[in-house]
Amino acid sequence: MPHYHIQRKDDAVADSYWVFAASPSEARRLVTLNVLAAADAEDETKFLCDVSSQKTPPSLLIYRRLNGPLDIINR
Repeated sequence: MPHYHIQRKDDAVADSYWVFAASPSEARRLVTLNVLAAADAEDETKFLCDVSSQKTPPSLLIYRRLNGPLDIINR
């Protein structure tokens, strides 16, 4: 499984997220369910989602650019 990088389309300095997931849709869902500030990450008009090896958190974490790792509690 690849790692995905999810970031806002309209704000280059906003927090962004890296997550290990089976697909872009799963990556978006994990971020939506676990990051309050990105509750709309499943909206493709607002967030980009690309494969990325820049950060490679383990499967139980989401790495946040500004605030460090976050446990995945909701699947």
